Amino acid sequence: MTVPGFQLRLFGGRLKQYLKQRRFMFRSVYGLRALREGARGLAAKKRGSKDHLGATLSFIQGSDTIRGRPMNVTIEPTNACNLGCPVCETGAKTLGRTTEHMSLNDFKSIMDQIAPHTNTLMFYFMGEPFLNKNAYDMIAYAKSIEIPFITTCTNGDLVNPEKLAQCGLDEVNFQIGGMTQETHQVYRINSQITRVLENLKATIRFRNQFGSRLRIASGFILMKHNEHEAEAFNAAMAELGVDQANIIDPCVRTYEQGLQYLPTNQAHWQYDPEAFKAGKVRPRFLPPNECPWIYYSVSIHVSGNVVPCCRDPLGEYVMGNILTQSLQDIWNGPQFRSFRQRLHHDQGQINICRLCSSYAPSEIK
Repeated sequence: MTVPGFQLRLFGGRLKQYLKQRRFMFRSVYGLRALREGARGLAAKKRGSKDHLGATLSFIQGSDTIRGRPMNVTIEPTNACNLGCPVCETGAKTLGRTTEHMSLNDFKSIMDQIAPHTNTLMFYFMGEPFLNKNAYDMIAYAKSIEIPFITTCTNGDLVNPEKLAQCGLDEVNFQIGGMTQETHQVYRINSQITRVLENLKATIRFRNQFGSRLRIASGFILMKHNEHEAEAFNAAMAELGVDQANIIDPCVRTYEQGLQYLPTNQAHWQYDPEAFKAGKVRPRFLPPNECPWIYYSVSIHVSGNVVPCCRDPLGEYVMGNILTQSLQDIWNGPQFRSFRQRLHHDQGQINICRLCSSYAPSEIK
């Protein structure tokens, strides 16, 4: 996910870190870039551009109250999954939330509320979205009320390729854990790589047949046990004709998981190698008491609970519930304002920020 105007990839990310350590400079440089993008969006009549400009002004000021509304919204159609990926809280059965599927009516109610200011809808969170029997109808509804860009991520085992190509989705990302079943199933437990690849191939075929604008991407979750298959992944994706093939930096929660899963290529580590040698999992780039995401985006759990971002799968920082409150009341409510104040003063003490993948090395080069 990318907030428009918030990419700065110079000197291996060192300039970005330098600016983040000098908060006024960081806000000024990034803020000016974001204002430029917002102005361009306004000229192009892009949805959410006024909110983008208002949020950017609030970001530059470091305000805990946001003038604009969130443009990027993550929504969780279900928190159930057919796989048992060990690091994922859903797969590891450590999510600590009731397993639910969002109803179509609740989804429509949320969409009607957020549509006027939402430019990007991320239709996934802590679960396989297509386990929800209404998933395709949900996407179609969101597109019918003219949400400009709808993206989702899937393990690929359960999708209906024909419906996927026709429902109005703008982008889908198939996640892959290996190019052989032996390798794939080490982490993607209960998944069948042949089925995933067949569904991916069929989705491309139906997309081309229907003349859909669906962008089809694939991601290879790079880990110690599969890094030898990365080249085979790239070659296979080129042959299939996916629009983009990505190598994904893995995340872990504990030192033990790191020993088991982190690749030997440390360029794809999100974590400090020296700290890891001492048995600690610590981000390579420490939280700088700044985060543009809290000005531009929110995440919504299947229950309707609103959390600051996708780094809060457990719901440690619930700001309110969009099914019983307006998002605007939540967005600038006391919980969210207090959270922003705390982030600006001591972000390192916020659990969901401690291992944030926004500082992955391969993402800031």
